[in-house]
Amino acid sequence: MGWKSKGRGGTLVDNEEKKEDGATCCLTLPLKLEKWQSDHLEKRFEIARQLYNTLVHAELKRIHRIERMPEYREIERQIEATTDKKEKWALKNQKKQFLRKNGINRNTFTTDMKRLYKHFNDNIGSNVAQHGIVSQVLTAFEKVYIENQSGEVHFKKPGDLRSVQGYSQKESGGKEIMFRNGKIIWNQQENDDRKKSPKYQQRKKRQNYKGVKGIAREFPVVFSKNNPYEAEMLTKHVKFVRILRKDGKTKPHWYAQLVLEGTPVAKYDPISGAPKHPVGHGVVGIDIGTRTLAYSTDKEVNLLELADRVQNIEQEKRRLQRKMDRSRRAMNPENYNSDGTFKRGVKLTRNKSKRYRRIQHQLAMIQHHQADIRKQQHNELANYLLTLGDCFFVENMSYCDLVHRANKTEISEKTGRYKRKKRFGKSIANKAPAMLITMLKQKCQSRGLKGVKEVDTHVRASQYNHQTDTCIEKALENRWNVMPDGERIQRDLYSAFLLQHCKQGLPEYNRKELKKEFGEELYRVFDREALQRDYPQFVAYHHMTIQRLSELPHTIPSMGIRRIIS
Repeated sequence: MGWKSKGRGGTLVDNEEKKEDGATCCLTLPLKLEKWQSDHLEKRFEIARQLYNTLVHAELKRIHRIERMPEYREIERQIEATTDKKEKWALKNQKKQFLRKNGINRNTFTTDMKRLYKHFNDNIGSNVAQHGIVSQVLTAFEKVYIENQSGEVHFKKPGDLRSVQGYSQKESGGKEIMFRNGKIIWNQQENDDRKKSPKYQQRKKRQNYKGVKGIAREFPVVFSKNNPYEAEMLTKHVKFVRILRKDGKTKPHWYAQLVLEGTPVAKYDPISGAPKHPVGHGVVGIDIGTRTLAYSTDKEVNLLELADRVQNIEQEKRRLQRKMDRSRRAMNPENYNSDGTFKRGVKLTRNKSKRYRRIQHQLAMIQHHQADIRKQQHNELANYLLTLGDCFFVENMSYCDLVHRANKTEISEKTGRYKRKKRFGKSIANKAPAMLITMLKQKCQSRGLKGVKEVDTHVRASQYNHQTDTCIEKALENRWNVMPDGERIQRDLYSAFLLQHCKQGLPEYNRKELKKEFGEELYRVFDREALQRDYPQFVAYHHMTIQRLSELPHTIPSMGIRRIIS
């Protein structure tokens, strides 16, 4: 394959490439940098972080002005007063439109950024500032204020900015951050004031003497032309480039993420030539919890732990955080009162000792290590699920609601004590079930499959019984279903079996659309005839799975295997 630089964008493409509209894929490659190059990227990332925080500060002031407006306060009052769901939904849409009209939109954010980035024009140009940074800030504000998700818009601490990208341009592959001839080129802007300095003129003469045009920084990319996957991916058109930063043990690691046009290239085994991740055919029912995943197909039924190699590091985190707190208090005694509380109304100092920074880095490393393991295992599981089928049915779970503590205070009837309010926050943080579903959606979309169909939870897959055609509420601790025929069926596996037999051809699997066809009996979405036909085969696979799990030395208590088997 020949390496050719195409046009002004400098992307490595094949002239015979056929573009696929709408589809994109990513190729992440490491950067081979010297110390001065890494320091230069650190400098630019720090400037980008400051621009991010400055824009967040400006837009938070805008939000506070909007919240003081009488029209906005009236909408908020009506939302709190109304109990009708349709009326509340209409008021929330009115609130969104009011926010967008009063400045929470891309045009306003871009206008604010134009007066900010010019002070750093030597390092951060208009493309990175107005399109890369503005996009990140806008996404954060839309999640909190437009989409009404829980949380707040936070400032980024030093080292928290993980990626920087430029403007996406089809013709050139980006103006400021480009991929050309196997290198990442980040152009440095030339403002008029800087051009007049004698130091700049001397440097310009040296660069012209060496044959360098303009001021730019080149960062070599590590890739192998002998790798057929990378070689074929690099024949695609580069839409834009994203630079990633990851913390290492002794120094940061830098990567270039190329966003390419088209679908990803299939991977093949170099010895046998067979595809590494073949795509199966059929329907797969998935019942995903906070720590477990159950799936059911025509050929296989299984119950497994999500990211079983991810360890519980909460005790280690608490130990390191206590060390950091002691060090922080020793270095900044003027920040605290005599009783140990923070002082109010004074500017706090931020002195960090070498010990503090070392412990802080240690804490970040164990968290990054867990995140890498979790992402790798989810990716492997998603690839395996694709070998089982091309259509997936899963319940549309709201994990944000499961993370927060319970609002209602209750007293236990058995002990007379207050019940604990904690729910599944740490489990979801360790296992990240939503990440797996997102990966599965992305893989299905890139391959042009039927994809993941989310079923509303009001379908009640965990309560329906196909033999009696009724729904029976069960307590969460009850992990087994006793069927009318006497069989004991694990709850999660049975839910996956029911989801596998959802009726095909329905317009949408959300509550609004299903109510038009089934009314309040949303469980009619299950194909009862197919359930009766496939149930004996499912029972056989179910017993084999339970027998295999019962022989394991350890299982998750929520599976209920050990308690029942023993």
